[in-house]
Order: sequence, then structure tokens, then C-alpha cells
Amino acid sequence: MIHKSEKFWYKLANYCLKNYQGLTQEPRLFLMQKSARFEIVRDWEARLLKRPTKSSEISQEDVSVLGKLDVNAIAATIETDSCYQGLQLPEDVVQELLNFASSTVGYINRDANRPWRCKGTEKVGVDLPENSRVCSYMSNGKQSSTLKKLEKDPGILAIATKFLGAEAVHMGSEISWSFPVAAGSHVQQREVAQVFHYDLDDYRFIKFFFYLTDVDISSGPHAYIRGTHKNKKLLHQVIGTRCADIDDEKIKECYGAENVVNVCGKAGFGFVENPLCFHKGSRPTEKPRLMLQIEYAINDYGNIHEARGY
Repeated sequence: MIHKSEKFWYKLANYCLKNYQGLTQEPRLFLMQKSARFEIVRDWEARLLKRPTKSSEISQEDVSVLGKLDVNAIAATIETDSCYQGLQLPEDVVQELLNFASSTVGYINRDANRPWRCKGTEKVGVDLPENSRVCSYMSNGKQSSTLKKLEKDPGILAIATKFLGAEAVHMGSEISWSFPVAAGSHVQQREVAQVFHYDLDDYRFIKFFFYLTDVDISSGPHAYIRGTHKNKKLLHQVIGTRCADIDDEKIKECYGAENVVNVCGKAGFGFVENPLCFHKGSRPTEKPRLMLQIEYAINDYGNIHEARGY
């Protein structure tokens, strides 16, 4: 049996080692993630990094797959509520991405050593490998020409540019399945982002999400806590991403259960979020969920998502 003091010193040593590795291997990224957890630092850095950009208005020559968009209203809603719901992908785009997911190798629990191929979207969840909570297409997503077009879509870029106040830098994209499985431990859920947490990918960044299958409350909807991209408790700013170790119920008690929003919608439904708010992908209980996410930021820190198994 490990004594409590031994466990403490082990955790401390591991924490110091990770900090040393971060500081020596990726100093810009390390320093950003240490400082960006504090709202006052993020606001100061965002103002400092704000750069003149081309107009965020969509010109008549630029046709967005999302149709007509009120970019200013969308950005304003994200600023106040953390998230804007109401984007919509056309059916043909959804079908192209579904076809891609049915014909490309994904990776169970984002583990590059556990490849898996979907046998058709209607059979997802059947004969899954053991301990399969999610399946991500990771870097294989770069093979999708449809996804490449979406990453450069004028409507998506206009929203990102307006919100960021600077030219949008593409940080990464992911197509992933979430499967209906037993709840498991908090650690298991944390490893696949199924607990409330917030991200620290830059001083200012934004994520677009699109459901590629119908999502209701039993399909693992994305959930966020309205307004928590700002005015976090001081403790939650100090510990940063380690907020994921806190029980969901305690997070909801701090910020009000009435502010928790479960995002449901048909295939193609989209929303855009400030990932500094508390959010999670809920665990599906009956039906699997396929979702696309695309992220933009102000700064380029290299392929940080691929390095950590995004």
C-alpha cells in the first residue's frame, strides 16, 4: 500500500518533470498556458496581439457553405453567452463527411496504436474493441477534401476573424465518434473530455462544431456552462486545465445548474464556442455521435493537437 506522503511526493515530482519538459521543449506554448488561465492576462495579451485585419464582412464574391450570416451578431453572442447556436451544413456536405468516416481508418480513444475502421455509419457501436469510448480520425482527417474546404470557408473565417480581432490561424480539425458505453471512472471520462473542463490553446481562440449524425439527449450532446469564459472563480483560474479533476456536480454548483446548456440538433447542425468556458462532450447512453470540430486562434504554436492526440 502506497503511503499518502509517498503519493504526494510522486505527484509533485511528476508535476515538476512535466513543467521542466514543457519549458525546455515548447517554451512559448508552456508560458502561454501558464499565464492564459488568468482572465486579466488574457485580456491584456488579446489587446496587445490585436492586429488590423481585412473586413470580417462576407463579400458578394465569397459564397459560404453556411449561407447568409450576421457575423457581428454571432460574435456578440459568443462574447456574452460563450456560444452561438444556429449554423447549418448542407445535406450534401454532411453526406460527404459521413462517407469519409465510413471509408477511413480512425483510432480508438485517440490512440495511434488502436486503428479501427467503421463498417458503415448505421452499424457504429456494433462489435467495438474493448474499452472503446471514442474514435478519432486524427491526422487522417487531412485526407478529406470536404474538410479542407470547410477550413477555408469564407463564412467560418469571417466569424473567427471578427471574434479573434486578428487574422484567424487554423489550429486543427477533428472528426470523431463518441460511443454509448458504461460511465466508467472519472479518469476514463476525463481522458476523452467527457467531464467539464476548459481549454488553454491560446490567449484567444474559437471552435466550430458540427453534428454529422442526429444528436439528442441520449446521443452525448455537447454541453457548456453559459458565461463561464469569464469571471471564473480564482481557484479555477489558478489550477487551469486541472479543473477537469473536479466533479461535474461541484462545477455546476459553482456556476449554476440553470446555466448548463445541452446542445441538441439534427445532422448538419452547428455551433461556435469560446472554449475558455466550461464545456464537455456528454457520454452517449443509447446512440453514437459523430461530430466535426474546427479550431482557430491568434498565434501559431505548431501542431499542438497532434502532439497530444487531439
